[in-house]
Amino acid sequence: MKKNFSRILSLLLSATLVLSMAGTSFASVSSEKSKLSDLNSQKIKKNAEKKKLQASKSEVEAYIEEVDKKLTDLSTQIYKTQQELDKTEVNIKKTEKKLKAAEESIKAQYADMKLRIKYMYENGDTELLDLILNSKSITEFLNKAEYITELSQYDRKMLNKLKQTRKTISDSKTSLEKDKKNLVTMQTKQKTDKSQLESTVASKQSELSEYEDLLEQNEASSDALDQEIKAQEEKVAQAKIAAQTTQAPTQAAAKAQTNTNNNTNNNTNNNNNTDTNTNPTPSKSSGWIYPVPGHTSVSSDYGYRKDPFSGSSTFHNGIDFPAPGGTPVVAVADGTVVWANYNATAGNWTGIKHSNGVTSVYMHQSSILVSVGQHVSQGQTIGLVGTTGSSTGNHLHLGATSGTTPGNWVNPWSYF
Repeated sequence: MKKNFSRILSLLLSATLVLSMAGTSFASVSSEKSKLSDLNSQKIKKNAEKKKLQASKSEVEAYIEEVDKKLTDLSTQIYKTQQELDKTEVNIKKTEKKLKAAEESIKAQYADMKLRIKYMYENGDTELLDLILNSKSITEFLNKAEYITELSQYDRKMLNKLKQTRKTISDSKTSLEKDKKNLVTMQTKQKTDKSQLESTVASKQSELSEYEDLLEQNEASSDALDQEIKAQEEKVAQAKIAAQTTQAPTQAAAKAQTNTNNNTNNNTNNNNNTDTNTNPTPSKSSGWIYPVPGHTSVSSDYGYRKDPFSGSSTFHNGIDFPAPGGTPVVAVADGTVVWANYNATAGNWTGIKHSNGVTSVYMHQSSILVSVGQHVSQGQTIGLVGTTGSSTGNHLHLGATSGTTPGNWVNPWSYF
């Protein structure tokens, strides 16, 4: 009775220890995952903020482009208006010269006419008497009289013509001055509009500069967040590895204690059968087995590493097991093949879904020996080691993803 009580107490203590250690490890992993989730949420917000800033920046750039086109048109109009003004100024000066010449012609014509009128007035009677006495005939007299009349009419006619010319030139000058005034008014408005548009552009340029500064700050914050996320992902991976490391010895000890207790029970219940084997033939492993039998060394583990192509620090989503090309690759556990095809990066790869919802992934195989929908057993050959896809040498890349779609990568060591 006491022995049974001791065995029960030992089992309870072992179970408590396992649960305690598992709880602590789970809490640590959960805490690190929570921090990672918060960082990812911040990253999403930063990306949304970046998109909004880029949209606003694009709007300002489009507006500035539109205003620039208006400024170009206005500058062209101002230039053409100035040319019209210059031309009008030249025409005004020419008209003024013509007007001045017409005024001088009128004055000269008027002066000549006045002299003739004065002469005729002062010598009118004498001229008439001379005209009569000196004329040899009535015809000559009439001719001389007609000549005097025509001369008088010519003076009047020329004077009227010159006055009309002066009026025409004066009207032309008035019209040109009016055109000049209109052009000056137009140009003043154009310059005012241009000044306003330039002021608007300056304001928008300042706004654009602010958006560029904000985008630069956003980019810097995003880069910093990326670094934090990478560091946090590494912490999560390390926490998982630590949890496995912590749980493994405890679970092994508990299992050993259970086996010891079972052996004790078997010995107690079968005292007369001491030659009976108390250890039954082992069945299949409850955890994953190594995917390349006889090759357990790791060339690149799950987590951050130096990328073999770029040389930069990148996250490696699986475990690399180096082996000669053509070495058999086996299923790590029972499951169903959910994909078996070629991928530019993964090369010939296979995905096997297991009962726990996790899919084991086998990359870079030289050959695939199973097909989609096929059920495979733990240890069954599913392909051959190779270096297809993005690979630097013969090896098997073993990954683990939650669900049947690659992308939600988890640490494969969690299932060994």
